[in-house]
Amino acid sequence: MMNKQEFQDKFNTALLYKKEGRLIDALDLYKELYVQLIREAADYAKCIERQVIYEENTRELTPQFLQNAGEYLRSDNLASLISNNLCVILAETGHKEAARKYFKKSIKYIPGGTEYPEYEMWMKD
Repeated sequence: MMNKQEFQDKFNTALLYKKEGRLIDALDLYKELYVQLIREAADYAKCIERQVIYEENTRELTPQFLQNAGEYLRSDNLASLISNNLCVILAETGHKEAARKYFKKSIKYIPGGTEYPEYEMWMKD
C-alpha cells in the first residue's frame, strides 16, 4: 500500500505523462492508482463487515460489503477522476470497449451531489 504522498506523486506523474503524450506510461500509473483505491475500499468494507463476512465463509462477499466499498469509492472524486482518465487514454489508443467500461465506472463513482454534465452524450461518443 502506498501512502498519501506516494499516491499524489504517482497521480501527478500520470497527469504529466498524459499531457506529454506518453499515454502507455500514464495508463500504467492510472491503473496502479485505481487498484490502490479498490484495495482501500475493500479494506474499509472489511472493517465494517468483519463479523458478517468471516463467520461462515471467508471468501463470501455480502451485498452490504459491496455497498460499503462503493460508498468508500464515492466518498471523494478520486475513483471517478482516475476512471475517467483511464477512459480517455483507452479511447485515444483505440480501445473503445475498455474505455466504455471505465467511463461507466467513472459515472458510478461520482460523489453524491456532484454534477457530471451530459455523460450520456459522452457514452455515445
